[in-house]
Amino acid sequence: MILPFELDPQIIHHIIYSQAGSIGKAIIELLMNSVDASATGVRLSMTKDGFNCRDDGKGFASRNDVVRYFGRFGTPHEEGDATYGRFRLGRGQIMAHASTEWLSHYWKMTVDTRSMGYSYDLEDLPESTIGCFIMGRWYDPLTDSELMSAVQEIRDLVRYTPVSVELNGKVITRDPEKESWDFQDEFAYYRAKAEGPLSIYNQGVLVRHDSSHIWGAGGLIVSKKAIALNVSRTDILRKTCSVWKPIAKQFAAMAESVTARMGDHRKTEARREKSARALLSGDPNILELYEKEEVITLLPGKRHVTLANLLRHAHNRPHNGKITVIENAFDVPKGEAIARASIALVVHPQTLDRFGCYSPEDFREVLERIIDNVKQTATTKPSNARFYGSAYLHVPELVAFSVLREAFVERTSIVSEKNALDKETRRAWTALRWCLQQYAGVCAGEQSDQNGRLHWLNEHRLTILLGESNTAEAWTDGKTYLAINKRNVEKLKTDPLTAAAFIFGLVEHEVAHQGDSIDCGHDEAFYQRFHDISIHMSPVRQQYIHRWLMKYTYSMEGEGKKALRNIAWRERRLVERVGNGRQKRGLPGVIEDVSSDPLVTAHVPEENMAFVDHVNTGLVLAGVCPPPPDWNEVIERARQEQLRVVKENSNLAAEETIQEAMQEAAYEAWRDEEMRERKRFVEVLGVSVEDISDLAFDWMYQVAQGGDDVEIRRMWESKGWEQPDYDEDEFWAEADAMQQQTSESRDPRPYLDEKYWPLLQEGESWWSLERNTAAAGFFDVPEYLKWRVLS
Repeated sequence: MILPFELDPQIIHHIIYSQAGSIGKAIIELLMNSVDASATGVRLSMTKDGFNCRDDGKGFASRNDVVRYFGRFGTPHEEGDATYGRFRLGRGQIMAHASTEWLSHYWKMTVDTRSMGYSYDLEDLPESTIGCFIMGRWYDPLTDSELMSAVQEIRDLVRYTPVSVELNGKVITRDPEKESWDFQDEFAYYRAKAEGPLSIYNQGVLVRHDSSHIWGAGGLIVSKKAIALNVSRTDILRKTCSVWKPIAKQFAAMAESVTARMGDHRKTEARREKSARALLSGDPNILELYEKEEVITLLPGKRHVTLANLLRHAHNRPHNGKITVIENAFDVPKGEAIARASIALVVHPQTLDRFGCYSPEDFREVLERIIDNVKQTATTKPSNARFYGSAYLHVPELVAFSVLREAFVERTSIVSEKNALDKETRRAWTALRWCLQQYAGVCAGEQSDQNGRLHWLNEHRLTILLGESNTAEAWTDGKTYLAINKRNVEKLKTDPLTAAAFIFGLVEHEVAHQGDSIDCGHDEAFYQRFHDISIHMSPVRQQYIHRWLMKYTYSMEGEGKKALRNIAWRERRLVERVGNGRQKRGLPGVIEDVSSDPLVTAHVPEENMAFVDHVNTGLVLAGVCPPPPDWNEVIERARQEQLRVVKENSNLAAEETIQEAMQEAAYEAWRDEEMRERKRFVEVLGVSVEDISDLAFDWMYQVAQGGDDVEIRRMWESKGWEQPDYDEDEFWAEADAMQQQTSESRDPRPYLDEKYWPLLQEGESWWSLERNTAAAGFFDVPEYLKWRVLS
């Protein structure tokens, strides 16, 4: 005998409460119903007590329509009769939040699930109401933050709906026909950009944001036709939707075009993420991705390199097949210093995010999979297409960054230029040191004569010294000295002009600190000072560089050397030739003749070793000049620590497996016990299994467990489960309300970088921002704020 399936009344509770999300999403369901009813406009007002929603659509044409379409959940729409609706379920969401009255033509439907249960009251009206008018009163009045959050959520989600939506007296929708687009066709409007998410609107209502790594670009799609969605309308049925397929094909081509226009010289984070995922998936072009796409970020300097370059660097000296991976962004400064000192090859934590990894061990496994894919593809290449990277196709050994971090102690000291520099480098440095000392004083506001030399009282106030540091390029105490790291000075021998220009920039940076720069951060005031110095002193800087070139050249000529092949000498001759050519045309020279400049002709004082020793003593006392560790021993400890972590994780995984098995066994034992008790209750009471509801059984099982037959019958007759002493749902609702009330008062600014403060709206709290971020489909508040402003 064939019997139809039946629908339990409790499914209505599930439809109303289980699909009920936020108030904003419930209101949006009403707006979509208005569109489905062919409305041309919707007027919506919201307060802390309730809402009104009025449209000019078709409404419910007859009493039969009310019974069939309003009173029944799940009645399917016919093909083409609705823009958004499919099974007439969405209106149930608002019934979880408010008691409502629905007026349409000559009928009024009243719904209050808290007092009326899952029924509605249908009344006849003496006069007709145009369209549909819904009045709601919140079961729990909204706070100011909740109201603001709901309003903002609605603004975010219905930006391009085909009807005009007015919210609290202001139109919040846009007509896509009046906006400029990169492309449009019969399926959608398209806009592509290099960075950010891809925001997808289904006929004007936001569905989701695709991460930019999926497409290699970001942008905006507003469909003209209905996209097939899942029941919760949070994702697209990409494999089966006939509308989405041509949209996806078109935007993929646009994203590729955006990437191609940028060229290989500028690769976005979206492109790096897309390439990383392609490497993982075994893309057919995996060898080209391996060699050309910069998917790895290294320190120092946050350099982006290809996977091939990572493996080459890792397997060559000085790294000897070992790398370390930073897990947390706050470790990046220490990682910069470790990498700069060439202690280890340091991978930036952004690389973990790019490959979807949560730990260095995950990253090692990712490398193993990619390398296997590359090897497999390389072996199938034609014999005439040789692959040159096979020598490096093995996974580098991980060493624990935590050990390196603890062993790495910041070391800063002053060194003697006579001992630290060779003769030719010292010649360039001696001339430069003298010019830098004058320039530092001028940047600091000291008085100088017209030739640029400081007055004698100020000349030695900020002595330029040579230093060594594993963290800083330069540093100063702000009063007596300014030190330049030796590694920057050593470049004067091979590339003097470039090195000197960089060192002049370091001097400007240190002067901008206006005090001790060791362990000193950079606030907004510092950046303003640095900006002002670097801009206003740029012509003065050029004059001092020219004086240094002359002084350096004269110092070589003074020993009878003709430095015709030296870049400094060539610079001087070029200036002379340009000057002569301009003078023949009646123009002034490019750079004045400074051959007799007092700064150029002055004798440079020898370094003051007593002062060097004095500064070093202060650095030792400050604890910034300890002896270096044995890095070979540290690297070995870091390697052992990483092995220990791997083993510990393996043991934890095994232990979790055992725990899960024990929990499963305990659960099965409990289920067996429960079944025995349920059977005993049925036998003692002489009823059927269906007569004992789950609620009744749970209560009796807890209260009467182990009792005799008389006790079980007494409990059954008392029906104690119908008068519970403790309402668990009410308890948790009160707890949630208290937590929300506390979070609603939080100022969002302490949780955000200052650059995002201008994007905040008046009255927004951190709670409302987090809520709207999630409602709009973002995980990160700053990303939501940027999208809200730019889209």
